[in-house]
Amino acid sequence: MLWAGVAFLIILICFSFYSNHKHTLLLQQLEVEQKSQQAIQAQLLQLSANKPVESSAEIDAKIAQLQKSVQRHQRILTMISHQDLGNDKGFSSQLIAMGQAALPTISVESFSLQRGGRYAELSGVTHRADQIPLYLQRLRRDSSFSEVGFGVLNIDRDLKESGLLKFSLAKAKEGNQREGTN
Repeated sequence: MLWAGVAFLIILICFSFYSNHKHTLLLQQLEVEQKSQQAIQAQLLQLSANKPVESSAEIDAKIAQLQKSVQRHQRILTMISHQDLGNDKGFSSQLIAMGQAALPTISVESFSLQRGGRYAELSGVTHRADQIPLYLQRLRRDSSFSEVGFGVLNIDRDLKESGLLKFSLAKAKEGNQREGTN
């Protein structure tokens, strides 16, 4: 029994040394981890101090602006790559044709050449509505207007001047379209 007590005491002493050694290793590992955590916290503080002042809304706005810019540049690139540069000769021939096709019964007040001169909008006044198609025919005879499209013809009475008719050749507007009857 004495030998069993001595053996038990030796086992307890060994276990105590083993536990003490393990405890020391764990304390060293804890110390290393604490130093690592302090280094990470110092790095976090440094990054927080250097972070941009802009909010995410400002960054989102800048991203949207840059995306629009990229899309605009892509459209320009597409237009250049397809060589659809519009009218490269100028509009003087179309302006001359408008002057040569002029009728004394029609007064063009405004005009717009769009899509590189391939689409035209006109507005003005006349005494006779039947003169507008004649004016358009005269324009179409000129080669500079042979490929030009015109908008929808609208004619209304001028409320200020009796006997005058206001006309426009422009894109159809939703408010001007007539509703179908049932």
